Amino acid sequence: MAPKTEQAGGNLTPAEWKVMKIVWKYRDDGCSARDVYTEAAKTEGWAPTTCKSVLHRLVEKGILQARPVGTSHLYKPAASVVKSLLAAADDLLGNILEGTTGLVVTHILEKCELTDTELDRLRKLIEERTGTGKTGGKRKTPN
Repeated sequence: MAPKTEQAGGNLTPAEWKVMKIVWKYRDDGCSARDVYTEAAKTEGWAPTTCKSVLHRLVEKGILQARPVGTSHLYKPAASVVKSLLAAADDLLGNILEGTTGLVVTHILEKCELTDTELDRLRKLIEERTGTGKTGGKRKTPN
């Protein structure tokens, strides 16, 4: 059965995110099911069969690629962690109810520690969206 093509990172279950975090640690080298269940046993208390089931689902969804190596498989992400996180953010934004966007964005910002560069980028975006500049001008209104 050919894997489905799904947006990278969209609609992953919490268990699938946990496995993906382990796989992404291996970067481009890929990892074996043993690598995943060894770490997941320590962090989550999962049995090897649980990990193998989650890995299989991720391959079916097209989130992971599996290459046979001997009697096992080497697993690699189909997309980068950034691409997958952005897809998950897009999925979240697609489910936000009208009038709650600001609350959700504020909540995310309160939960995150941002670098000075990230904060500068956010300030610039806010300035562009509101029409205010470094001079402290007021919001521009459309004519």
